[in-house]
Amino acid sequence: MNPTPTQRSNFAARLSRARRDTGLSDAQLGVARVYDNPHSYDFLRGHPDLPLSGEEVLIKDLQQVAGEVTTMGSVHHSFVANYHDTTAHRLLAAGATLVGASASAEYGTTAYTEPVGMPHPVNPLNSAMMVGGSSGGAATAVARGLVNIAHATDGGGSIRIPAACCGVAALKPAHNHKFGTFTPVAQGFIAADLPTTARAYGLPAPDTGTLHLGAGRTCGSAPHPSASQPLRIGYTNQPFHTRSRVSPDIAAATALATTHPLVESVTQAPAPYPPATFQLFRDLIAARCADLPGTLSPITAWLRDEGRQVPKWRRQQLEKQIVGLDPQRAWPHFDIIATPTLACAPPPPGAFSQLNPVDNFWAQTAWTPWGTLWNLTGWASVTLPLIAPERVPGRWPIALMLGAVGDRVSAATLLSLAAFIMDAASRLPADSLSVAVPGDIEALDFRAKPDNSHSHSHEHGHEL
Repeated sequence: MNPTPTQRSNFAARLSRARRDTGLSDAQLGVARVYDNPHSYDFLRGHPDLPLSGEEVLIKDLQQVAGEVTTMGSVHHSFVANYHDTTAHRLLAAGATLVGASASAEYGTTAYTEPVGMPHPVNPLNSAMMVGGSSGGAATAVARGLVNIAHATDGGGSIRIPAACCGVAALKPAHNHKFGTFTPVAQGFIAADLPTTARAYGLPAPDTGTLHLGAGRTCGSAPHPSASQPLRIGYTNQPFHTRSRVSPDIAAATALATTHPLVESVTQAPAPYPPATFQLFRDLIAARCADLPGTLSPITAWLRDEGRQVPKWRRQQLEKQIVGLDPQRAWPHFDIIATPTLACAPPPPGAFSQLNPVDNFWAQTAWTPWGTLWNLTGWASVTLPLIAPERVPGRWPIALMLGAVGDRVSAATLLSLAAFIMDAASRLPADSLSVAVPGDIEALDFRAKPDNSHSHSHEHGHEL
């Protein structure tokens, strides 16, 4: 069941124009492949109540679409799918027309999207900066205007990291993290703007009018039990599970952006757990890579080898221990935690992959030392640029992350707060909220502490 030629031509025309204007290939524009015959459920096309109705959507190259090639972001792994997997079916059932696949890191294992042997996406903000990962193709395609909505996954920051690198806002939704059904991976989207993000998830449009001082907290459509209380934000620029250094420009900008009369208070938030606790997640993520097939890139092969050292009985134990964590105990007085999204600006392409696998692993974690908590807990989290990219051409807009504490606020509230902050930040000096040069991962000092080997892992997980 396929869309009409008119529907198909919209994406095709945009892609053709982007090729002509940029001189880049499809892969460099974030598109792993274009489907000759886009997929849709004809009987649902144009249904007004469906969140993805009328939308041409790219699906991440980790999923299976019947009759289409899937590579899992690996030059060594290519097959034609026999069926729509659960994710593809849900997108189609939501009214989407699947027009192609977006580029992914190999098996979704890294915080950058540079599959060995394949062209990598080029950052539309500044080609000297990487696009992040593992949903780097989705973020690139959306930032370039090829699609309004792209499917993405997030097992340790894979929605939020590339969105931040490419200057767009994005939500990692809440997901099930209960023992027995545990997964660190959320299925979601990267979209063109906050209203489109809300629509993709079936949420109400962001409403900054509900977030003034004294506004009540909400959880979904029902009042929070403490609805008489205003929002309470905890802020920190101290990494949760590393001792890496955070760029002073980023720390200053994100602190400034959270200092306004929106909420009751913005207070320094303590670390939610000791650094050693992160070893649980590191071991689980490595274990999820243990059965990856065939020839792999050095970092993915290393993760597989590490995972094979984790006994199967230990995997279940790890899940139980992770689900038993309760960071809310560290944050009893906060509804939302604000942090930088990244510890430095996007580094140049190849900055991580040129390192040996162990250093590569540590460096990625030092670069992204906050986001994984919301994968551990299953709580919702959103990243947002502090300044619109068009206001700072050639520069990287510094990204702020807002994470829900439990169910004290809804995803809709997070998006509304993000909209408020972006509007407030638009009146601040643009240069102070952006960075002109790629980040220097060596400045993160990720090699300085030998004990990092037992507490460092982030966006390196198997996201199938």
